[in-house]
Amino acid sequence: MPRALLLILLLIAPTLRASDLELLVQPPQLGDILARLPDSQHPRFAVVDYGRPSTLPRLYLFDRRSHALLGSYRVAHGKGSDIDHDGIAERFSNAPGSRASSLGLFRTAEVFDSEEPGHGRSMRLMGLSPGNSNAEARAIVIHANSYMEDDFILRHGVPGRSHGCLVLSRRDRDQVIPQLAGGALIFAIQQPEQLATHP
Repeated sequence: MPRALLLILLLIAPTLRASDLELLVQPPQLGDILARLPDSQHPRFAVVDYGRPSTLPRLYLFDRRSHALLGSYRVAHGKGSDIDHDGIAERFSNAPGSRASSLGLFRTAEVFDSEEPGHGRSMRLMGLSPGNSNAEARAIVIHANSYMEDDFILRHGVPGRSHGCLVLSRRDRDQVIPQLAGGALIFAIQQPEQLATHP
């Protein structure tokens, strides 16, 4: 449903309630997400909107049945996606060595304790789309790092950048991994910033 029509319907019939997913994700990405949700029976799924700057929450955690928003979190993008380090992801790549973020559908896989300094509890991601099919070969995972902590962002103005991984603060990592572990879907998209409704 077009966002303008949805807003008109909500004004005319206030008891009509759009789902959080419909308010946060616009067509055509919304249709793509709804079409792929039956691919997993996991009770939750996530959307990462790289159209938003890395200083703002842009990993959205949803209830699969109701499409209600359960939480939103800041997440880093890759160095190769943001060459000038201004917090805006401008390019995406599936290529090994690109250090860029990838767009497409991921499925969560193994949870493990990383040996990389500062990463801690981590979760592997499987790429299910042509644009992220090398996720496993590139070792794309969800993990934590100090450059996503509030004090780092206050000092530097923007979060740090990853090698393509979805990087969270330690606090957010400890919330997100348990809720998405076990085969949940993660949709990495890029919406124009002006179209996104922010929580």
